[in-house]
Amino acid sequence: MEITDIRSYVLTEELWKPWFVVVVETNTGLTGVGQAEANTDAKATSAHVEKFREWFHGRDPLNIEGLRTASQETPWGLWRINQTLLSAIEIACWDIKGKHHGVPVVDMLGGAVRNTVEAYANRWYGGCDTPAEWGDAAATVVEAGFDALKFDPFEGATREISNVALQDVENRVMDIREAVGPGVDLFIEGHGRFSPATAIRIGRCLEPYNIGWFEAPVHAHQGPDAFREVREALSIPIADDMAATDSKFDAFDFISARAVDIIQPDPIIVGGLRETQYIAQMADAAAIQTCPHAAAGPISLTANVHVSAAIPNFKIQEADNFTHPDWIDDVIETPLVVEDGQIPVPETPGLGIEFDETAAAEHTGEITTEHDVHSASFKKSFE
Repeated sequence: MEITDIRSYVLTEELWKPWFVVVVETNTGLTGVGQAEANTDAKATSAHVEKFREWFHGRDPLNIEGLRTASQETPWGLWRINQTLLSAIEIACWDIKGKHHGVPVVDMLGGAVRNTVEAYANRWYGGCDTPAEWGDAAATVVEAGFDALKFDPFEGATREISNVALQDVENRVMDIREAVGPGVDLFIEGHGRFSPATAIRIGRCLEPYNIGWFEAPVHAHQGPDAFREVREALSIPIADDMAATDSKFDAFDFISARAVDIIQPDPIIVGGLRETQYIAQMADAAAIQTCPHAAAGPISLTANVHVSAAIPNFKIQEADNFTHPDWIDDVIETPLVVEDGQIPVPETPGLGIEFDETAAAEHTGEITTEHDVHSASFKKSFE
């Protein structure tokens, strides 16, 4: 079997975060779908797809380790744009391989440790203003079956946070905790924008509310030492995020430094499903839990569920399914459904979903500054 074409689609319509989808075609007629992290410069990412098409044309998509090695061992192989596109192609090749052998991807990753994957809710708080509104929205999500919620309560704060803004944060968290009760896990999303001193100040303010983890409390570029500084100062577990982990090599730095309690590799960023497994195995040896990051729609989530089902030290899976547009069912056939906070592991060959390229082409567009998570318009972009 040979790769004959690689096509990409940048889906933006009604999405707070674009989806960069890649389709790999073979000379047998089998195709596979994967996803890359949406770079803020879609033109540059799309142009890089052309280079991958040259590199991988004629290669065997069933030899996934060979493709990974060929990509990563180029002089620029671990650049983020390279790793993200490798992620998409690697995932698509697993999809092809599963279809070829008639088995789900999880079987080829070593087999399922669990048949369902517990999920936490994200992106449920669009449009919330007052602390009471945050609490009401959280209660609605719990009523839908989720026992864990993640949210960013910081709005425009960055580097430092004022006394007034920190009180607003505490009020939101307080009302959410009162609304959902003591049994629901609350995960705080920092989006990698605080100094260690500010992160520690925030964490101490939130410690009384039994926080499940504080994710990305500091700038990723400060490295594992800054994360460990925050971890050692707080009783709240500390998690990294996709910005801090671009590959198993980055992950090793955080794991060996014991800088985090939870590591969150994103399969559409770090190089794909196998790289995510490698990271999870290193973390397992250090008694660090793994929670694969997934905030980019149903293709990303489906890939995550396959690898999460095969990870022994898995904790919980992110599920960003509160902001999907109405057209999603036209583009993705049989998307995964979260029921009572659980996602069943697909049993059909490959990933278990199909991507309609014709329908997808109707929802493509340009990535703009409004898709920046730190932009002033970010909150409104998914209300």
